[in-house]
Amino acid sequence: MEINLDYWNQAISWGLLVLIWVVQLVHYPSFQYIDKDQFADFHTHHTRSISIIVLPLMLLELGIAAILVLQQGFQWNYLVPLILVLLIWASTFLIQVPDHNRLATGKDLDIAARLVQTNWIRTVLWTFKAIWLWLFTPF
Repeated sequence: MEINLDYWNQAISWGLLVLIWVVQLVHYPSFQYIDKDQFADFHTHHTRSISIIVLPLMLLELGIAAILVLQQGFQWNYLVPLILVLLIWASTFLIQVPDHNRLATGKDLDIAARLVQTNWIRTVLWTFKAIWLWLFTPF
């Protein structure tokens, strides 16, 4: 039985797309409403819980995108999504993770607002990636 990597690539991409839009429009903006005394505990819960969902999906996304590029001989319709994944990883670990680390020490509305603003990078990249896969790769 052969695994259809194109199917899994699209399924994971669309799953992450839905997740990032929920985080962008609902979850991150709600940080401002958490009581300052409870924020550190809330943030710890958030980062642990969301990591259980996001990290395995991001690892699969990266692995599948890389495998497809190698299998397909660096065709542009597979190379573009891999580049987008690498940009998402760069944004995540260079911008969003450091901001989360700052928020782990306590509520800071400026950092929380920055997180919402900079998370648009990942939201746009994942949106573009999902649409790209839908348009330019087989399902």
